[in-house]
Amino acid sequence: MSKIVEGSGLKFRYKETDFEGIMVSLSGNTYNIKLKNGYNFSIPAEALEIVEIFPPSASTVPGTDMPVPAGKHKVSIIGTGGTIASRVDYITGAVKPVLNPGFLRESVSNISEFDVDLNLMEPMLSENLNPDDWIRIARLTKTGLDKNRGTIILHGTDTMSYTASALSFMFQSLSGPVIFAGSQRSSDRPSSDAFLNLEGALEFSTVDLGEVTLAMHAGLSDDKVVLHRAVRSRKMHTTRRDAFRTIGGEPLGYYADRKVQLKGDYRRRAMETILMDRLESRISIIYFHPALGASDFEAMVEGKKAVVIMGTGMGHTASRLYESIKDTISNGTKVMMTSQCISGSVNLKVYSTGRELLSLGVIPLGGMLPEIALVKSMFVLANYPSEDFEKYITENMRGEIVGNEPVFQGAS
Repeated sequence: MSKIVEGSGLKFRYKETDFEGIMVSLSGNTYNIKLKNGYNFSIPAEALEIVEIFPPSASTVPGTDMPVPAGKHKVSIIGTGGTIASRVDYITGAVKPVLNPGFLRESVSNISEFDVDLNLMEPMLSENLNPDDWIRIARLTKTGLDKNRGTIILHGTDTMSYTASALSFMFQSLSGPVIFAGSQRSSDRPSSDAFLNLEGALEFSTVDLGEVTLAMHAGLSDDKVVLHRAVRSRKMHTTRRDAFRTIGGEPLGYYADRKVQLKGDYRRRAMETILMDRLESRISIIYFHPALGASDFEAMVEGKKAVVIMGTGMGHTASRLYESIKDTISNGTKVMMTSQCISGSVNLKVYSTGRELLSLGVIPLGGMLPEIALVKSMFVLANYPSEDFEKYITENMRGEIVGNEPVFQGAS
């Protein structure tokens, strides 16, 4: 049998049935082949009857340049890794990040209509990204916006809201849309949401929008992409393709049938992009629970500049923590209160517990989502005087604070 190079196209016969596909990898004596219908097929070498072999195409060669069609809308795509740029490792069965722009070019139906400037970082799963990486992504985003009209960031979904929110606060103004796109299913799976999400993100990059957003599936079907404001977004399901929700309001827009529709109030493009790229990472987030003791609280706030408490209901903790909270604030650490509830707002004036926390100096953050409060604290502490912290942390900078929130209806 002729040597089959990874990425080669194949026509082959197995048990008297003809198939077509791409040779993904060789594991021992077993060929792992992606069939033309999108499914994966592993077959022992001795059982593989080759009909024809084709050299690797542009779609299977990592690092292939994107075509540059003249006069098309210019967009920058930054690849950070994540499932949207992943495939199955057929040796281990795990999903691993890959960089394969040719594969994206061939699979995303509208990408040939854009002048794409591709910038691929070393691929990282999103749980491995930290605030220093957020700053690096922000700087690459500014470079992209200085050259192009919009920027798309390919990112893992697990911490996408954190990174996107960090960019929301760091960018004081945006000369074009910044759209994060991810996927719940790797790009080599027939059920992958990667390509429709990227298709929608490309179309969103053309509109008069000056915000950081997320483009993900709107439902279980492959017919609509929803645009979420980064600072009101949350991943609500581990595996569903429509995992993300806009909490406490409506999404900014939708993409369906090759058309974009924007809704509600949104910031439009500015004349220039202004970036404040500093973050203070010494922040803690604490989920209050009935077994949490004062010593636990004190251990988690040690050495921190600020702490976000996820309290119960309207923003409560047990009274046994009061002395520790008081000492923490006296030592100069900012203490804020958010809620564990998905919807609604913190209100420390309704119950005696809340009023006592207010008297200790705890800062209530209304309906701000806890993870967004964490990221915003990093930005405020790094860029404004400490004595003005409460002023800026409670200011509605990017639409992160909403009122009169509707009741959350669930993920379905």
